[in-house]
Amino acid sequence: MAEASVWPLAEIGYLAQALALAFCVFAAIGSAAGAAGHRPRLELAGRRAMLAASGLATLAMLSLMLAFVVGDFSIKFVWQTSNTTTPALYLFTGVWGGQAGSLLFWSWLMAAFTAAALLRPWRADLALLPWFTSVCALVTGFFLFLVTFVVNPFDRLTVLPLEGNGLNPLLQHPGMAFHPPALYLGFTGMTIPYAFAMAALLSRRTDAGWIQASRRWMLIAWAFLSIGLALGGRWAYDVLGWGGYWGWDPVENAAFMPWIASTAFLHSVMIQERRGSFKVWNMAMVILTFSLVIVGTFLTRAGLVSSVHAFAESDIGGWFLGFTSLMILGSLALLWWRLPDLRSDSRIEHPISREGAFMANNLLFMGALFAVFWGTLFPLFSEILTEQRVSVGPPYFNKVAMPIFGLIVLLMAVGPLTGWRRGEPRRIARLMLRPGVATLFIVALLFGLGVHRIVALVGFAICSFAGLVTLLEIWRGLAARMRGGEPLPTALVRLFARNRRRYGGYVVHIGIVLLGIGVLGSHLYQLELDRTLAPGESVDIGPFRLTHAGLISQQGPDSEIVALRLDVTQDGRPVTTLEPRKEVFRLREDQPMTIPAVYHRPARDLYTLLGSFDGESQSATLKLYVNPLVALVWYGLMVLVAGTLLAAWPDGAEARVLDTELKRLLAAGGVAAD
Repeated sequence: MAEASVWPLAEIGYLAQALALAFCVFAAIGSAAGAAGHRPRLELAGRRAMLAASGLATLAMLSLMLAFVVGDFSIKFVWQTSNTTTPALYLFTGVWGGQAGSLLFWSWLMAAFTAAALLRPWRADLALLPWFTSVCALVTGFFLFLVTFVVNPFDRLTVLPLEGNGLNPLLQHPGMAFHPPALYLGFTGMTIPYAFAMAALLSRRTDAGWIQASRRWMLIAWAFLSIGLALGGRWAYDVLGWGGYWGWDPVENAAFMPWIASTAFLHSVMIQERRGSFKVWNMAMVILTFSLVIVGTFLTRAGLVSSVHAFAESDIGGWFLGFTSLMILGSLALLWWRLPDLRSDSRIEHPISREGAFMANNLLFMGALFAVFWGTLFPLFSEILTEQRVSVGPPYFNKVAMPIFGLIVLLMAVGPLTGWRRGEPRRIARLMLRPGVATLFIVALLFGLGVHRIVALVGFAICSFAGLVTLLEIWRGLAARMRGGEPLPTALVRLFARNRRRYGGYVVHIGIVLLGIGVLGSHLYQLELDRTLAPGESVDIGPFRLTHAGLISQQGPDSEIVALRLDVTQDGRPVTTLEPRKEVFRLREDQPMTIPAVYHRPARDLYTLLGSFDGESQSATLKLYVNPLVALVWYGLMVLVAGTLLAAWPDGAEARVLDTELKRLLAAGGVAAD
């Protein structure tokens, strides 16, 4: 490995991020001044400055990554989050494994998203471009300011250490290699629609143009945020050792709340595009989504919430509070100023209509969002007002938020059956008849199989009905094409290709249904058992019998491992051997980790944890879970993401336009059409 002192990576990285900040300041001021004064050359200079800032932020990011690769422990941040025994995959995990590196990563992604947006076709919405550039430069510049002057990831140590402190063992999991980047891609991606919205208000171009320009960016960001939430749930399931995947943790909720708000926006934009309504609402939803991103980032990085996911308390809290207040108050003031320009072209004519269904859908999303927001921040409010922190746990969220999400899934089924302007009750009832009868049959079957809990029956009925209605809608489109002579495979491909947005949405709905069924099964019918076993003893849980087959001790490169070998049978047949373990990491001050061992099956998971153990008697305490249908949680999330990507994917005509425009812009040095 190269000597750390011969690599000037800290100097290169710091200079690059400082110059990127300077270019962002010029881009923010120059673009806004150019737009306000109708000075195209200044607008162009601001745009080019933002593209330069993106390149410099990339250089800073590459410098930090290379410092991890070569093991430059003279850089304090590299020393804190890596060592010579860190596996290659987790070297890069260390980049976002701490406060300073994750903020630089945030800055780089924001700059990259902005550059990608600046290279898109700017034709009908060219008037938005300078204001868009200014807003993106302002947001990117704030994060670059933090890493340049407050929490510099390139600070050097005064004494060169021979070894690093190492990455937190909890972060050494494949999910954590991809979970934070996916979340950050979602967070930074949601800044792009916000910038379009602010540009529309500032330029007084408040028609549906900004919606059409930003919708796909929101879909992409929503997809990444969904992937991030899914990977975070899987990491919690595989590493944290409590048998679940979602605990309503404050940091989990901080990522979940922008997801809720952006979901509401993605539904309501369809009304503005189709009927010219909901203009104020859509602006408010974009502002709310961006505000929740910034507020969530502030809460998790300022040490205000207690969570295994949160960063330690740091000096950035005051800066974040000022920036958050500026952006929220400034956005709301601008929205209030432009209210006369946001008059709707039409109103909801009847509650039983597509518009009425979308409005009800959005109100339910806002109810769920408020429930999550209040439960997340109530401990903080309580501490401020009473100097006592009151904890709000999963029982609150399960009782308050989950019923609202159940109603959203039910409305998800009914909404597509209604027509625009005014629905026909008889037609809706006719379309609901067959899936309704099938749902009753499914509920009766479940009751006969032993599912007697009312909550479970209602939940499974809602999910079944929503899934059947969605599949029936897809089948109706397929049947129409097949009547025209197309075979089933051709009809399926052309149906989805010709209307990717609509049928991509249906695929998302199917993913939500699968997810809902998985949540119901794993939450309501989870089995849990604690038992101490001597060698040779067995314990039964559900259809499984586990037999203590001995303790195993071994030495890792920087840890000591004790595992319990368990022979597992199901209904009397040997099926697998599991080895839940405890691992103590010496380089992290003997930090212990409890690593579960899981037997994954489509119908249920067997989840095992090693508790205390006695080396002399070889006895060990086990914590066991059986999680029914939990696999549907992961399958549902994968289907949801696939549907989102389908809905966001441009069709052939759009792709050709994008390719032609991108080549033209690159040939012109990033200059859009004048």
